[in-house]
Amino acid sequence: MEEQRHLQEGPDIRNRISPVSKGSTGLEIAIIRKDCGKGRGGAERYCHGLCLGLRDLGHRVLLLAETCDEDIKGSVEFVPLKVRKINSVTKNLSFHRAVQKALLRFPNAVSYALSRTWPVDAFRITDPLHAHTLALRYRLLLKRLWAMLSPRHQVLLWLEKSVISPEGSRYIVTISELDRNLVQRYYGVSPERIHVIYNGVDQDVFSPVVRQRRSIVRESLGLGDEITCYIFPAMDFRRKGLAVLLKALSKLNFPWELLVAGQDRDVSFRKQASKLGIASKVHFLGRRKDIQDLYGASDLMVLPTTYDPFGNVHLEALACGLPVLTTAQAGGAEVVRSGQTGYVIKNSNNVDEVAAALKDFESRRDQWPEWREQANISIKPFTSQRNAMQTAELLSELAHKRNLRHE
Repeated sequence: MEEQRHLQEGPDIRNRISPVSKGSTGLEIAIIRKDCGKGRGGAERYCHGLCLGLRDLGHRVLLLAETCDEDIKGSVEFVPLKVRKINSVTKNLSFHRAVQKALLRFPNAVSYALSRTWPVDAFRITDPLHAHTLALRYRLLLKRLWAMLSPRHQVLLWLEKSVISPEGSRYIVTISELDRNLVQRYYGVSPERIHVIYNGVDQDVFSPVVRQRRSIVRESLGLGDEITCYIFPAMDFRRKGLAVLLKALSKLNFPWELLVAGQDRDVSFRKQASKLGIASKVHFLGRRKDIQDLYGASDLMVLPTTYDPFGNVHLEALACGLPVLTTAQAGGAEVVRSGQTGYVIKNSNNVDEVAAALKDFESRRDQWPEWREQANISIKPFTSQRNAMQTAELLSELAHKRNLRHE
């Protein structure tokens, strides 16, 4: 059918994941992230899992962060950072300076930054590449140049360019082939400095077992058992495509409900839902610590993002047996196979293409059980343990070059 013609199959990357080898033990590793915790965004949940994973491998883990969950403080050494929050500029610069000051206390540590600061041993591009984000938001050159006069953008671009430079970090870690290509395009990074380490997901927490609470969770949300339920898990509604999704949903002629799970300014999106006549079907839930239960209560994760390095929500949803609709502009598309575990939309701004995929999914209700099974199977290699071991292996290589070991 015509609607299916545009639903392209995402590439299967399972065979491109490098094999796991045991990383050298005994390192002192400084993990750097503004915030760290399970009940926060995907990047913060990843940081939490990485710290524990490296600890389980026998490394001494130092967490340099402004805040973190209480439960991790007994497992790693938390190094709190004092950050001034007058505005975005002072916040980012203050964090950068606080990190560098703290690192002076640990000269034998291998530094691994998940947020922008320099110099460090390795920098993982966890947040969206800011240069690319600006290019997408301000497509006209004059508007982009004008936007770059903003002190906030200048600081973020300076930090990003500095940490990506050879003086700022020895290695760059990307979490998708998408970002590998982007960092080469914008900053001319030599291929030998870039290492792709795909995200991992805790498959004990995120698993098909969450569907056992499906009816209970749905009842708590006021949803019927049979109605189609979509989930939009995000902390940046604009960039992740909520406006496009709401327009696409307004074109559907069957019963549905949408769960918006995440914290962001939602006033304009609530108004949009009201204008489209779908406000009663859109549930803004805010930040949730039980995100896995929401995956279990849903039928399809929908994230028509304009750009996303590789949101961990892709793996989390698939691990729970939840099919995923995403875009070719998301690194997470590298693990989605259209027509089997979800959909990969070519154009994130194409409302009709998103609506067509939603209609197609609804027409395949009899295939949903198979899709759920394939979704879970497809990400079996993407474990938190594998991710931690590959990270440890890379950091061990850096430590060897610096002749560092923690006994």
